[in-house]
Amino acid sequence: MIQIMVTTLVVMACALYWLGRLFPAFGHRYWLGAGTVLRRLHAPARLVAYATRRAGPRARRGCGGCSGCGGPDARQRPHD
Repeated sequence: MIQIMVTTLVVMACALYWLGRLFPAFGHRYWLGAGTVLRRLHAPARLVAYATRRAGPRARRGCGGCSGCGGPDARQRPHD
């Protein structure tokens, strides 16, 4: 019985993670809701701040957000 509950929690956590990655609007809405629930439950301030910070818009990072690989001298530039 415990194995089923642990497996279900892991699958649900993975589903929430991928929903947040594939659909950022869902991720922002989820983190806003989580911050509100944590605030109402009087959770530690750092936990509430983490949830509300994750709900805000973030700058794009990684290969999709830089222009360092697109030029004619792209091989000469060091990649961050």
